[in-house]
Amino acid sequence: MRFNDSIDIVLATSFLQEFVEARRTAGLNHTPPCSWSLTSPLEPKGVSADALSANAGFVTFVIFPRHVEGQKLDRTVWNLSTFYAYVNYHVKCSEGFMHTRMRRRVESLIQALDRAKPDLENSKKTSYNKSFKRLGLKDSRTNSFS
Repeated sequence: MRFNDSIDIVLATSFLQEFVEARRTAGLNHTPPCSWSLTSPLEPKGVSADALSANAGFVTFVIFPRHVEGQKLDRTVWNLSTFYAYVNYHVKCSEGFMHTRMRRRVESLIQALDRAKPDLENSKKTSYNKSFKRLGLKDSRTNSFS
């Protein structure tokens, strides 16, 4: 499987590893066995190295006659032919979910910083009861030369 974005490669690799592990659950015993590997399978001999380059690894499904008997053939062919779209959909959804969580986290950190800002009304007083304005680093540089 090939992906253009480096984030997609990482998410797809993780997704495919979990996909292979999920088959071991009790409810999925009748699904075709699958394996994932970073190296290409041995079956495609004589194929150019460029055609076998994949940055997210290779997924291999083992299809038995019971998976293609009767009307199961259409469903099996459809599932195999749309597998890349299935993985890509879940990778993009995961990326969107992570971005949403990161945005939410940044917003909460900004709110915490806003709560920590001192109020303008409670500015410090000098010994002569004159208030002074706190200057930032940028303001102190421009005012020190005037």
